[in-house]
Amino acid sequence: MRLFFKILNAIMVLLILLSIGFMLGRKYDVAIDENDKLVGLEYSGNEQKIRRLVSLINSQYMEEVNTDSLVDNAINQIVGQLDPHSTYLSKKEIERVSEEMGGSFKGLGIEIKEINDTLTITRVKQDAPAYGKLRVGDQILKIDTTHVVGTNIENGAQLIRQNKSDAVNLGLMRNKHWVEYEIQKENISIPSVTAYFMINSDLGYIKLIRFAEPSADEVHQAILDLKKQGMKSLVFDLRGNPGGIMRIAELIADEFLKKNELIVYTQDKDEKREYVYATSRGDFEEGKVYVLIDESSASASEIVAGALQDYDRATIVGRRSFGKGLVQREIGLGDGTRVRLTVAHYYTPSGRSIQRPYDEGKKVYSEELYRRVMNGELFSKDSIKVNKALEFKAPSGKIVYGGGGIIPDEFVPVDTTNLKMWINQNKYSDLNQRYLFKKITENQNNPLWMSEKWFVNLYDITPIYHDFIGVIGISDERVKDEEKELLKAYLHSTLAEILFGDKAMYKLWMPEDNMIQKVLELEKIRKGELE
Repeated sequence: MRLFFKILNAIMVLLILLSIGFMLGRKYDVAIDENDKLVGLEYSGNEQKIRRLVSLINSQYMEEVNTDSLVDNAINQIVGQLDPHSTYLSKKEIERVSEEMGGSFKGLGIEIKEINDTLTITRVKQDAPAYGKLRVGDQILKIDTTHVVGTNIENGAQLIRQNKSDAVNLGLMRNKHWVEYEIQKENISIPSVTAYFMINSDLGYIKLIRFAEPSADEVHQAILDLKKQGMKSLVFDLRGNPGGIMRIAELIADEFLKKNELIVYTQDKDEKREYVYATSRGDFEEGKVYVLIDESSASASEIVAGALQDYDRATIVGRRSFGKGLVQREIGLGDGTRVRLTVAHYYTPSGRSIQRPYDEGKKVYSEELYRRVMNGELFSKDSIKVNKALEFKAPSGKIVYGGGGIIPDEFVPVDTTNLKMWINQNKYSDLNQRYLFKKITENQNNPLWMSEKWFVNLYDITPIYHDFIGVIGISDERVKDEEKELLKAYLHSTLAEILFGDKAMYKLWMPEDNMIQKVLELEKIRKGELE
């Protein structure tokens, strides 16, 4: 009998706990962020109202309706009322971001573009499973059993990725001949350091395009390799870098700052602050650094540039950066989707927030670059408007300003020469791409086109130049000498980019890169070689 009552009591306690848990579960919940940390949730009456509404639509509404779509739209509307950088991430967007930030994906290692309405292979990575089988210029007409003539890039890539097997069968048109290959899928790296090399005997160069999980290790390895080659000064190129993982930015800034120097601090809605300091593990704490930024350098790029500027650890070269000083946290919503929610502001060591105002709404916020262009800011440093009320004295003693991006120490305007503007606008045009791929196909057996070193250092681009100006309808007599060199640099560097990647392209374009030329001038002044 005693055993019976013990069992009965245990059952009653269990039922009570289940009831309490059920009731609490309607009001309290937990979510998980991108670092697998728990986030406590407490539902208000309004949130309960939304849950009841969705439930009623599912159970009572007379018409068939996709409540998942309704909820997605509602979430987008709600998040859209917040700051410009809080966003709702669908499962598809999370997959894309996870690949970029994770630094790898399972695939074939090829790049494709639509040329003449056909998916065309424009690059085959040298460490990819497709290398040696697929070629630049191959036209993809079939993916497994699906004919893809007229299919766009997104659908073509989706067909390859949706294939769950370890191999993909491709049907190709190559030089008017049909070929088929079975290509194994492998983990393909997505490097964030797309190029590093020595510009001259003591000046190194690193190009970082995002702050992803492997980025700190990639930058660290690049620094070590360049130091072995004699690097004394470094150009750290963050132009066009939209940011990424804040923790990675802190690790990269630590490469350049001394132990206990403040890298960044954050402040949340409760005014709680968290400080991040440099350690002693940096590998380039003494050499001269030049950080290149432009109007597209944002977020994590600005954390690094701001910290190095505040300590006068680097000369910031270029144009005013984007101006994003908000910290986001990605939190799961329980169905594979996430919300990227602003949870704090970050501040550079001087105490400045570089976040530009967004109190006039998202439309005004999104038109900021247009206003900068119209105000002449991309062409003259004197046109940069600063808020004197947001003046700060940095640890180095220099005066810096908050409220709208990092203002460079050395301003370099946008190049407005007609030919360079034409190149920037037409580099990836269909006409130019078709011409370049035609030349690559014609030279597939040319030894000088098979080696990056030979193509960059030995190949004479002059015949391609003469052919190209004929294609675009310009007579050689009308082209000035400096324009000839610029067009040759464009053709040589763009072909090198297609054949060998960003490193070869940057090497060949460097003589035409105004920011790099500014750094070389500053280096000469610093060394006393130029008065």
